[in-house]
Amino acid sequence: MIGLLTIILSLSILFQFIATVLAMRLIRVTKHTTAWLMIASAIAIMTLRRIEPLVLLLSGDRANPPGLFYETAGLALSGLMVAGIYLIKPLFVSIQHSEDALRDANAKLSLISQEQLILIAELQEALANNKTLKGMLPICASCKNIRDDRGYWNQIEAYVAEHSDAEFTHGICPDCIKKLYPEYCQIKD
Repeated sequence: MIGLLTIILSLSILFQFIATVLAMRLIRVTKHTTAWLMIASAIAIMTLRRIEPLVLLLSGDRANPPGLFYETAGLALSGLMVAGIYLIKPLFVSIQHSEDALRDANAKLSLISQEQLILIAELQEALANNKTLKGMLPICASCKNIRDDRGYWNQIEAYVAEHSDAEFTHGICPDCIKKLYPEYCQIKD
């Protein structure tokens, strides 16, 4: 029975030591130093508590041997601690990857949003320039055609319609009626 207790205590100490190391390694993964240090410290203290009966057992003190049930339960708990800490690591790694991906997606979204604002401003400027005729327009003194940026002469109606939202309808002013159609002017008078 002493040999079995020695094996049980040794395995329990080994499992608790492994659980302590795994808990310390989770600090790097989760970035929660205080929480994992507290857990690792608690497991380390439990490990020290398990070392005392093993030392007494190995030193030959058989007056108060540890109870087999108590030590077996301690071994089971130590195994469960190692398994729990080992199995929880992928969850934390997955959370960390998700947080990294979310941070990257937010950075990309911010960049796209900034680019979108720039494009909107450029489109608004182009729209404003497209609908407003500005500056000096070269116009023929005789036929009233307009010279465009490429040097071609266009009718004023075509040029204005192309560069603005204006539409033309035709009529004749009173001065032109008198000059072109004097017979209609005399009737009106």
